[in-house]
Amino acid sequence: MSYNQEISRANPGYLIVLIDQSFSMCYPYGSAGTKAKECATAVNRVLRETVLACTDGEEIKNSCYISVIGYGKTKDAAINAFSGSLATKPMVSVSDLTENCLRVENIKRKVSDGAGGLVEIDDQFPIWIEPAAVGETPMSNGFQMASQLISQWIEEHKTSFPPVVINITDGEANSLPRAKAAAEQLSQLATDDGATLILNAHISGATDNEVILPSSVEQLPSGDSYAQFLYEISSELPPLMLERAAASGLEPSPHSKGFVYKAKLETMIQLLEIGTKAEFRG
Repeated sequence: MSYNQEISRANPGYLIVLIDQSFSMCYPYGSAGTKAKECATAVNRVLRETVLACTDGEEIKNSCYISVIGYGKTKDAAINAFSGSLATKPMVSVSDLTENCLRVENIKRKVSDGAGGLVEIDDQFPIWIEPAAVGETPMSNGFQMASQLISQWIEEHKTSFPPVVINITDGEANSLPRAKAAAEQLSQLATDDGATLILNAHISGATDNEVILPSSVEQLPSGDSYAQFLYEISSELPPLMLERAAASGLEPSPHSKGFVYKAKLETMIQLLEIGTKAEFRG
C-alpha cells in the first residue's frame, strides 16, 4: 500500500461516483427528501467542493477528472449521469464542470455569525446531476463502465494517485456473482501509487443497525450475505482517508474498510467526504 502521491495538475486524480438509480431510490430518506434526491444533492455538493478546491482566483486548475455513472435508469446498462452539454462526456475535467452546470439554484445556508451563533444566508448551488429512480439494479454494469474509463485514464496517468470509486446504493444488485466479479476486476486496476480504491455506501431509511467503516465481517449483521458482499468488495482505507474519517468524528480502526451499511444521510455524506476531500497541490 502506497497512496502517497500528491494530487496536482501534473499528477491529477480521478473520482468516479456510481449512483444506484433503481426504483427503490424513490422512497423517503433524510429529513424530507427521497434517496434519489438526497443522493443527487450530495453528489452535486461533492462536485461543487471539488471545483472550489481546484479554483485559485480566476484560475481553474484541472487537478482532477470526474465521472458520475448511473445504473438502473436504463435497463441492464450503466450510463453517464451527466446531462445537457456534458451528456456525451463520461469523463470531465474541472473546467468542464465550471462551464457546464445545468442550472444554479438559490439555497439557504447557515454559517457562523462570529459570536457563537448561526445566521442564514443565501447561497448559489450549481446542479449537474438530476435525481432518478426507475428500473432495477444492474450494479455489475456500473463497475464494468468504471473499469473501462479507468483503464483509459491510467494509460496517461501512471504516476497519479489511484482512482477513487464511490458506489451509492440502497438495494441488492441484480446478480451478486456478476457484480462481485466486476468489482474485483476494477480493484485490480492500479497506478504506480496503488490500486483503485472502492468505497461503498449502502443507504437506508431505517434508523438502527447502522454499520460504519467495519474492519471485520463480525461487525456485520449475522447471516446478511448482501452486507458481506459489499464488505468484501470494499477497499481498506489508506492512512490519509483514515485521518479524514477521524477528523470527521468517526472512529475508524487501522484496517477499516470504506464501507457503510444501512447508512443514514449524515453517514453517507461523511463517507463521500472521506473519499473525495483531497488536497490539491496546484
